[in-house]
Amino acid sequence: MRMLTVIFNVYLTNRIGASGVGLFSLVMSVYTFAVTFATSGIYLATTRMVSQQIVRGSGKGVRAAMLRCIIYALVFGFSGMVILLTSAEAIACDWLGDVRATLSLRILALSLPPLAVSNALSGYFSAVRRVAKNAVTNILEQFIRMFLTAALLAAIAGKGIEEAAAAIVIGITISEVLAFIVSFVLYLFDRKRIEDLSAPPSSDLSWRLIKMAIPIAVSSYIRSALVTIEHILIPKGLIKNGSTTEAALSSYGVVSGMVFPVIFFPMAFLSAFTGLLVPEVTRYKEIGNDKSIEYVTGRIMKISVIFSVGIAGIFAYYADALGALLYDSAEAGIYIRIFAFLIPVMYVDNTTDAILKGLGEQFASMRYNIIDALVSVILVFFLLPPFGIKGYVAVIYVCEILNAALSLSKLFRCVNVKLGLIRSVVVPSLCMTGAACLTGLFFRYLRIDYGELVITVIVGSVVMTVFYTALLRTFGFISDDEKSWALRIFKKSEKKSNFFA
Repeated sequence: MRMLTVIFNVYLTNRIGASGVGLFSLVMSVYTFAVTFATSGIYLATTRMVSQQIVRGSGKGVRAAMLRCIIYALVFGFSGMVILLTSAEAIACDWLGDVRATLSLRILALSLPPLAVSNALSGYFSAVRRVAKNAVTNILEQFIRMFLTAALLAAIAGKGIEEAAAAIVIGITISEVLAFIVSFVLYLFDRKRIEDLSAPPSSDLSWRLIKMAIPIAVSSYIRSALVTIEHILIPKGLIKNGSTTEAALSSYGVVSGMVFPVIFFPMAFLSAFTGLLVPEVTRYKEIGNDKSIEYVTGRIMKISVIFSVGIAGIFAYYADALGALLYDSAEAGIYIRIFAFLIPVMYVDNTTDAILKGLGEQFASMRYNIIDALVSVILVFFLLPPFGIKGYVAVIYVCEILNAALSLSKLFRCVNVKLGLIRSVVVPSLCMTGAACLTGLFFRYLRIDYGELVITVIVGSVVMTVFYTALLRTFGFISDDEKSWALRIFKKSEKKSNFFA
């Protein structure tokens, strides 16, 4: 899905330009807030509630929990749709300062009810470890979105940015509806597999749902609103710095719509772990198995550091080539290299948040996200007018490091796991630096020139990964036991489908 997203963004950039991507990104920043309201914490609440009923051995409890979660999702989904439909023009004119966003916002409003229910169903599949069904639905949705968008953009060739943005969001809306239908059918078949043992469902399911979802929802509203304000302020701050409206949208589009999808693309690998961490850690927490929590936390944090440092090195080394290859843009390459050094911070923070949610510390995680978003808004307001896009880069660095520091501090207070700075960070960084140097020597002294940029990037990344892994093994940073453990994660996740057996 991440690969499809990158390909999709490359296609959009070529069709509608950086300024068109900028307008689309503005629309999506508002849509993200609408989605936050429509879902209102339902994914995490569903995952935790279903996991708790599984631990109890109550099939009836699972079905009762799902009924409440779906009703909850429908209420908030339809409410979000009505609010966005009626306020689209005011948001476009008064907030975004661009009336061309009105039509896109109204179209996107129709996707909110099915999207909300899909989130609840996705939480169910994660809790029962049928993650392949989530994957199938999401990939199908992405293919439908890309196909429809390409067809609609071809049909309106020669039109303006407003029509192009509308074509894209029509594809998004239709794909969300179809994804919901597929997810719901899969759920109807899957719930028959839940064995109905003698354990009764919890008597306070409705209260549990409200207690879990509403605080998460309120926190999410605050953070999402702050993030939306930040994204609205960015083009305005760039304009105050001297850029024209189109230039400001273009710069914003390069960073948010072109560079960050590439930066976050490799996180798909870590998501295979972190997506399963919430129900896993929740189960360990329910039965009081602190040793297993410490074991899993230590291992997954180490894997996150190793992986993210390796990706950071590859992106920093091949940034110019990636910018040229993906977007034919030297500017994109510059920003890929700038943000590559922030990858370990962002990836480890993502893993930390997943563990905290599994421990029931989702409110602390949301609190840190709110602090992050608030600081970001303040810094964007004050730094962008005098410093322009450089100020925006500084804001991202400061806020990402702040969020990660707060989350890690909370994790270390909750779980007795030790991650020494030198052992966990410095050694992988030195190994990656050595791998980059060895890769340069490998190509230089063997005089290998593949000509094609794509082949050079792929082969170079593979060679660098081999050197990096070899150096980590040489210095004893990866043991055979840890390698086997990581591989077993993928083999076991689908086999343990029946938790009552």
